[in-house]
Amino acid sequence: MSVTITRHYATVEGNRQVQYRRAGEGPPVILLHQSPTSSKEYTPLIQQLAENYTVIAPDTPGNGMSDPLPIEEPVMTDYANHVAALMDELGIEKCPVYGFHTGGLCALELAWRHPEKLTVGVMNGYIQMTPEERQEILDNYFAVFQPDWSGSHLTWAWSRFREQTIFFPWFRKDGKSRMNYDIPPAFALQEAVMEFFRAGDNYRQPYRCAFTADTVSAVEEMKGNMVVMTAKTDVLWTYHQRLGKTSDNVTKVAAETAADAIKHLVGFLSDNVSHQASLEVAPTKPLPGKIWGEYFQVEGFSFYARRNTDGSGRPVVMQHSSAGSSFSMDRLMTELIGERPVIAFDLPGNGESDNPIGLDIKVEDQADWLAKCIRAAGYDEVDFVGNWGGGTVGVELAIQHPSLVKNLAIPSLICLDDVTREEYLANYTPDLEYDDYGCHLIKAWNILRDQELYTPWYRRKKDHVIHAAEPDIAPDLLQRRVVDLFKCIKIWQSAYAAHFSYPMTDKLSAVKCPVLLGSPNSNQPNRAVSFGIDSHTVRSLPKEAPALASELLMFFA
Repeated sequence: MSVTITRHYATVEGNRQVQYRRAGEGPPVILLHQSPTSSKEYTPLIQQLAENYTVIAPDTPGNGMSDPLPIEEPVMTDYANHVAALMDELGIEKCPVYGFHTGGLCALELAWRHPEKLTVGVMNGYIQMTPEERQEILDNYFAVFQPDWSGSHLTWAWSRFREQTIFFPWFRKDGKSRMNYDIPPAFALQEAVMEFFRAGDNYRQPYRCAFTADTVSAVEEMKGNMVVMTAKTDVLWTYHQRLGKTSDNVTKVAAETAADAIKHLVGFLSDNVSHQASLEVAPTKPLPGKIWGEYFQVEGFSFYARRNTDGSGRPVVMQHSSAGSSFSMDRLMTELIGERPVIAFDLPGNGESDNPIGLDIKVEDQADWLAKCIRAAGYDEVDFVGNWGGGTVGVELAIQHPSLVKNLAIPSLICLDDVTREEYLANYTPDLEYDDYGCHLIKAWNILRDQELYTPWYRRKKDHVIHAAEPDIAPDLLQRRVVDLFKCIKIWQSAYAAHFSYPMTDKLSAVKCPVLLGSPNSNQPNRAVSFGIDSHTVRSLPKEAPALASELLMFFA
């Protein structure tokens, strides 16, 4: 049976957001993931359990796409309290809660602190360290993750996760710490590193709690119905064997393998079903004064958007470029908070949006799905701003849906002559095949950095240096762009090719709404408006977000 997994946001305690995956129908079950990953790792288990349950799998605060806890040094009790608050927000009164490693420790803490919230807690991966072992972990395991101008943090992260399959703990390099595992293939390491990048330095908070949780007191004082389980093949099996006296409410299980542990889980879920027969989808509540996230469900696919609804008047849609995401629009969106409703969608296959288009990207398809998303957000007419590839999609959107787009602004336009187009198609998007030693990461970093320093980026000669403005090469910004690129790595070449090949001069003449184009000293916008359309204007636009926002508001008015 085909299972559709959708993604959603819950606003918890009025000040932060939690992303969660949902699938199936029936009584609710909650799955808590390990660190430093996200609910994505549970995709196979979600599909398995969704045949009988409504499965809810949240990203732990600070991991995946969930905001971190607003606490400087949280402890596991804080994460258990968070799960209880999330259950209240989603309308879950009491249900089974399963967790693996860090998630298992959170399930244990939840059953200890909030026994009324669980029909059963199932912990897969018990840990009980000596004070000396714990201190060594706390001193060495949680290195600060800080993007560096050189991109060296990328190769460190790759090596860190590769090393985790060779030694435990990863920072030791002795025979006693050597493990007997295969090194994962490059695509698997890439997945792990991408999960780490999503969390950034926030990864340290929940991960640290996994080693500081008081598991001994929890199992001794347990009042909730709790299963403590570890597979004999798990790296934590050594610690499970230290498990001593427990409350009568604790069931101890020694699973033979990871697959055997899941079989045990299925049995415990079946024996401890929630009394709630079903669960409605809770609406996403806004965060006033902030940019917040929301998923829109369109024809069975989840599309991610960042938005703010504090302002009034016609909504402004802000569209990212070819290999970007809605996060790239945050600076400009922030300037319009309170002025207009603002929203930025991840295009299909970009950022956090599903991809119903496939690998052959066409601008026409991007515009079609974007229109569906805009209408799913409840908007019948919008003003639109998009840079480069985002502007290309905006042009097609205005042609397909003239009643939807009332004004179109493109500060930087793609409109290439035939010779330049062929050159770009041949050179702009080289292969970024995953490398066993992570070389593809530093290659991507330097490509994106050079995009800010040379035009085109691959002509790194003095005649192609960009002098017009300060380069946008802050390490944190480039790190986000690297993450955005690899989120859409399957389509990034196809998307750029679609945008480079779009017949802009012909298409722009078909746009009936007022159009504002930036970069008057460039051949591209002047070539595009060579038809002399009165409603199309070319003028210099500022690059800085506050000044550009003011210019856009005047144009949209």
